[in-house]
Amino acid sequence: MQNLLCSNCGGCPLRGLSEEQYQSDKLFNFKRVISSLKNPPIEFDESIFIKDGFRRRGEMEFCIEKKELKLGFNEAKSHNIVNIKTCSMLTEKLNVLLPKLHDFIKEFSEIPVIIPKSKKHQERLFIRKGSIRFLEADNGIDIILILPLEINVEHRMLISEFVNRNQEIIRFSYKVNNSQSETVVCVATPKLYIKEYDIEIPSETFLQASKHAQDLMIEKVLDYLGTTTGKIADLFCGLGTFTYPLALNKDNKITSIDSSQSSLKGLEKNIASNQIQNVKVINRNLFKDPLDEEELKEFDAIVIDPPRAGAHEQCRKILELTNNNKPKKIVFISCNPQTFVYDANLLIEADYVLKNITLIDQFVYSHHSELIALFTLNPEK
Repeated sequence: MQNLLCSNCGGCPLRGLSEEQYQSDKLFNFKRVISSLKNPPIEFDESIFIKDGFRRRGEMEFCIEKKELKLGFNEAKSHNIVNIKTCSMLTEKLNVLLPKLHDFIKEFSEIPVIIPKSKKHQERLFIRKGSIRFLEADNGIDIILILPLEINVEHRMLISEFVNRNQEIIRFSYKVNNSQSETVVCVATPKLYIKEYDIEIPSETFLQASKHAQDLMIEKVLDYLGTTTGKIADLFCGLGTFTYPLALNKDNKITSIDSSQSSLKGLEKNIASNQIQNVKVINRNLFKDPLDEEELKEFDAIVIDPPRAGAHEQCRKILELTNNNKPKKIVFISCNPQTFVYDANLLIEADYVLKNITLIDQFVYSHHSELIALFTLNPEK
């Protein structure tokens, strides 16, 4: 499903390359970044390349210009919106939805927002721009509109009618700029199915871009942990993508830590509904308040999945540990190889060996790379 506008769209700027050349270049550039490590990995495991048609979430901009609606991604190195009818990256269900969203936003933009100026005067404004986020959960599609103006009853009625006409949509919310999102219609709570668990997804929660990538990443984390069991820290845990599979082993006691209250609230709710007994949840900003020696020495292994900025503060705390207090294994998931190199060098300085590393490519035909790495404590130190 090749879109003729792909050459202009900034969503996947490398689409002009053949699949073979693209993957070869991406792996070459990835290894070039990793080569600056103090201890290059002992083994590069087989890369995980996610193909077209697996992207389950996205955000598109929209605007009305000369009574014409543009809905799509920004043009490369520009704020100009490329009007997209289908997208090669997105799942089939999301592509089926796109033209329906196009018609809905066009109708939505024709409803005025009435703003009182005085007792006798009102101002009629129209929503001419904004963005729309969509997620294909495992049980249906979740949508959030991001708008510059508050909506009225007529907008809400149109949203309800749109959801009623499209049974694949199970939740539709909106937000004004950076405010908290408000749900207008919720037919069913969006869910993920992770291993044996049904996981409800709070609105605006971060998820991996592809379910296929998520599942493969879970298997890789479990593979790297191997037979290591006991007390395991899941740092920057978010919704708990790795917490749940780790908790399946009843020999494990998981401590899941994150600073996002909404994600942790969802995690606690899902733990209770799935009757998971071996997970402890902590709300903590690991950038400002990383785990110290007294806390770290309790863990047999650490799974760490920081945002793009990395986990510098936490890795420095690990460096300060005496060897008999260090976790035996660290599995590091990173969405930024550059910041990973900095953190990895701290762990190597702390007498860890980078044993294995896997390139994860779930943003097809982009410059973006992710990874999963295994560090083990050097037995000779």
